[in-house]
Amino acid sequence: MDYKQTLDSLLDYPTFEQLLQESITLSRQKNPKITNYNVGGAYRTLLEVNSEAIKQLYDLVREHIVPNMFVMTAKGKWLDVHAATFGITRKPAKKAKGYVLFRRTDTSGNILVPKGTIIKTAPNIFGEELKFITTEEKVLIDGQAEISVQIEAEESGAKYNVGEGMISTLTTYISGIDEIYNPANWLLEEGTDEETDESLRNRILLVWATKSIFTDDYYRFHTLSVDGVVDCYIDNQHPRGQGTADIYIVSSSGMPTTDLISQVQAVIDDVKTPAADVLVKAPVEKQINLDITITSYSDYPDKTLIQTEAKRRINALFIYNPDYKEIIFDYESRRFTIGKNITLSTIYYVLMEIEGVEKVNINSPTTDIAVNPNELPTLQGLTLQVV
Repeated sequence: MDYKQTLDSLLDYPTFEQLLQESITLSRQKNPKITNYNVGGAYRTLLEVNSEAIKQLYDLVREHIVPNMFVMTAKGKWLDVHAATFGITRKPAKKAKGYVLFRRTDTSGNILVPKGTIIKTAPNIFGEELKFITTEEKVLIDGQAEISVQIEAEESGAKYNVGEGMISTLTTYISGIDEIYNPANWLLEEGTDEETDESLRNRILLVWATKSIFTDDYYRFHTLSVDGVVDCYIDNQHPRGQGTADIYIVSSSGMPTTDLISQVQAVIDDVKTPAADVLVKAPVEKQINLDITITSYSDYPDKTLIQTEAKRRINALFIYNPDYKEIIFDYESRRFTIGKNITLSTIYYVLMEIEGVEKVNINSPTTDIAVNPNELPTLQGLTLQVV
């Protein structure tokens, strides 16, 4: 809903001309000896400056003060103030934590992987390399081909929740290490961005649902209050027998970690009735395989750029990437989250927007894929060819 018209109707906002005429009329009443109100005259210029100053005050009230008085239209720090009145704070950004595998082909001798070793991803479409730092010291002993080492993102943010195999470059040189690899379930703690205004606004509005306890919105409010949870689905149709309910949670990286599920379960256990049986779960994984052929314009110089950006856009549909909020139109509603069907039209749209793309063929699947409410689509395989 657009609240602008409603907010504009709350006060009468005069135009500059109206303010100037009011000033001239009032001046004539109080200062009848002044008769020169011609354009360019010194006295009229003073009245114009005064009218413009008043107009800017009205603009400040209209554009900033009035909208920020209400939860539905407040932004930024103003919305934080509204949230604080309900005992809610904006969820902070967090660093991604996980592990990677350090591998070698020559397994003779010991190799030390120091704490503080820097590794990174290949540059993305913005030329940005995402860096990670090892948080422990490990030793590849004689005869050992690979070792798992825990890492932490250099900075906070959901963009560090990268896909399998994307952390591949060793910045801090270690002699004898041939490969860096992050496996499919490498994340231990999801990286998150600072909570958006819309997410915080939604949680503020859900506060009222907590006044009617043990409803879906009551549990949704408490679930979404946990750092790292971005969405959820509540199955209240007695999935495990009378009196049971299941809450399926989605993290900023898609499938939640065991630790995040435990955190949410602890919160729910604290607010539910002793007799209620409410279980927090990961969504049912709906594995999606895509086979796509992209035809580029014959005069486009670099097909590799198209392929790289196409992969990143498709990944962004499955795993939230804030960098694409300004690139993919209506990104929040287009991406494939829990219970969201896989629509071919969405894939066509995001790929056809790439510079240099002439045509997109989706070889598989050939039709939209239905997704159940408790299912989360995950990209299992992607075959992408640019011709």
